[in-house]
Amino acid sequence: MIKRISKFLGALALAGFFFWLAFRNVNIQQLWSYAKNISFWWLLPFAITMILSNVFRAERWRLLIEHEKKDLDHVTLIAGVFNGYFFNLIGPRFGEVSRPVYVARREDISPSKLIGTIVLERVIDVVTMMILMIITAVYLISDMGVLRQIFGDKAMNLISGNIPLMYVLWAFIAVLGLGILTYSGIKMIQFLASRIERVHYWVQKFKKALYNFKDGLLAVRQVERWGFFILYTILIWTCYVLMSYIPFWMFNMQHVYGLGILPAITITVVSSIGIAIPSPAGLGTYEYFVKQTLVLLFGVPAVTGLAYATVTHAVTILMVIIFTPITFAIDKRRQARSGAEPI
Repeated sequence: MIKRISKFLGALALAGFFFWLAFRNVNIQQLWSYAKNISFWWLLPFAITMILSNVFRAERWRLLIEHEKKDLDHVTLIAGVFNGYFFNLIGPRFGEVSRPVYVARREDISPSKLIGTIVLERVIDVVTMMILMIITAVYLISDMGVLRQIFGDKAMNLISGNIPLMYVLWAFIAVLGLGILTYSGIKMIQFLASRIERVHYWVQKFKKALYNFKDGLLAVRQVERWGFFILYTILIWTCYVLMSYIPFWMFNMQHVYGLGILPAITITVVSSIGIAIPSPAGLGTYEYFVKQTLVLLFGVPAVTGLAYATVTHAVTILMVIIFTPITFAIDKRRQARSGAEPI
């Protein structure tokens, strides 16, 4: 419990630090004035696109688990996806567990297997993001100095390979030490399990969960409808790019700064990296990285870039808060009508 609280407080501190980086040297009154004068009707297509991205993600997830159960409920899967995003607002990576647990209880599937499919999803999304990063690098980024301003010297040194030999040595020692500790720990647990029945019982339960997790992680081998799987992946990321592109029209940035699809792809990639940093729902990190990208790559004023980042992120979070209980209610009602036992 103490460990979870400390992680949560650490995530909040990280979010606060990046909020400070994003909002420093920006006139808040000017920011608020600018945000109030946007074309709000563009929020409708933005919201529809966000909802569609979650529907496509739920349907792609179905393809990874339908070999376990063919008649998976569409609404349950969509509610599970919203559930994951909602719990990510509470703490980083909370949704990675709450989403599969919710669906597992509804559909009577092993939670460990579903958690494995979530990890697999993340791997697939990282590969997709890497492809978009290559597109971004080829078409838009030619100056490593600009990347250093966005992500910082330390991160770019890792990417460019400019790593001091001492760092490599310490990393090797750390990995070696971790390997030795892990091996020793496993041997100790095996020794205790051979002599203490209670330890043996929990070791067997852990092994079963681990095997189920492995089956979920390898679920990609059992995907039958590969055409739909690739299509849903493309549709998910198309929605993400549109969620970066539509706000250009909201802020009239397509006319004033000439921003189009390629800048939207760039922002999608950078924002995905920002959200991946363990702050709750990417708070602070999203605002900072998106603002820096707009300012440094596309010459957008800081107040405009920050307004763009703040409004788009706030609307996304608000949509999750609104639609999560709605999908829960619909799912619960459908389960009750079908005679399934409610959670």
